Amino acid sequence: MKIIGFDSWTGGAHHFERLLPALEELSIRLTLVHLGSWGNEPKCLPEQKINNLLTRDIKYYGNDSFERILDIEMPDAVILLSTDTFAHRAFIRLCEKRSIPTLNLYHGLVAATSSETTACTTSRPAQTRLVIAKIGKLLRHTLPCYISALLKTKASVEEWRRFLSDIFHLMIGDNYFMVGAKDARTTKCAVYIQADVEHAMRFYGFKQEDVFVVGNPDLIQFDLDEKMLVSWTRPEISQPSVMYIETGFSSVGLFFSSTEDFANHLISTSRSLAVQGFRMCLKLKPHGSNVHLIKKHLEGSGIELVSNELFLPKLIACSACISETSSLAIVPALMGMPLLLAKYGRLNSLGFGELLTNYPRAYVLEDVSDVSNILLKDARTFDVGEINTWKNLNMGPSPINKMPQRVAEIIDKMIVSNDRAESA
Repeated sequence: MKIIGFDSWTGGAHHFERLLPALEELSIRLTLVHLGSWGNEPKCLPEQKINNLLTRDIKYYGNDSFERILDIEMPDAVILLSTDTFAHRAFIRLCEKRSIPTLNLYHGLVAATSSETTACTTSRPAQTRLVIAKIGKLLRHTLPCYISALLKTKASVEEWRRFLSDIFHLMIGDNYFMVGAKDARTTKCAVYIQADVEHAMRFYGFKQEDVFVVGNPDLIQFDLDEKMLVSWTRPEISQPSVMYIETGFSSVGLFFSSTEDFANHLISTSRSLAVQGFRMCLKLKPHGSNVHLIKKHLEGSGIELVSNELFLPKLIACSACISETSSLAIVPALMGMPLLLAKYGRLNSLGFGELLTNYPRAYVLEDVSDVSNILLKDARTFDVGEINTWKNLNMGPSPINKMPQRVAEIIDKMIVSNDRAESA
């Protein structure tokens, strides 16, 4: 059997690569097909291997036709990591037309990052720069591709209305819709933890029996095993550290007016922590478009940048973790660390999902100078029993390392069920 992963670029290749051994056990071959040459990776090769994963850019197929991709690849099923963009919706429509089953594999924890209380402040200059940077790709590739898919699949009047409304809100930088478009719904859906089942049903309209909980691969990626859950103890060192986890707001013009503005936010945080006796470690979103600029602005600041490989050992040695709305925040929470939810300075209107706000050792941080006092109070009042109860609800299926096998089994059953339906 043959399946393809479909994505906008190769930045999410690790999400597909981790599935390879489990898929191969079921005699399923996976190729990543992506649109990198449309703008996110203009110099990408038509075909290349990323470790063991075969990837093909759309230019490998000779033109922008999604139907040509399906003609050549002839997949038995398709996996997508997100489904809300026009290109992904177009691909889903064409798969549905050909009776090819599709799976939306969530690539993060919506329950941690999504909150209706968030009032995003948008930097108009930054937002304008972002729109200008993307408008060429939108006009040359994305919109013609989606309009073609609407026509070929005989879209309804309501679907055309939704398309025009999406265009309007895209241009003004407004995430207006509280529910996904009809054509953003795949055949099945896989989420990391139980808390996201409700989101998949509410936002995309899935039936409960079509949503599967497969486990959190971040725990695998950062080597967090089950013996480490709720095992953290405060390190006894002369100069303790605090980890800061960022989520890429400045790269999309949210909350901060520029990369330099965000860097100043980090430097100010570091200085306030230093007054309280803490060093600051920083975990940047690895594929953010402005990571190199952030690093440049932070030179000489004394902030320690932490790689994926060193994230867990550095985190264990920290006294607490400050986090923006990142799925990665569940790692310190599952370890039982104090978690400080960044809601200060430019981030004062940021809202957090219930997954994090319900964590017993989570504290809203409205002033960085309060960190020491919060940690002193936490040391006196935290309850290990409450943390274990929260952990049992939110760690996902066990064992942790079987997440790829759970996804592979969903794919296998989708293909078998589809074959039976076609032969009936």
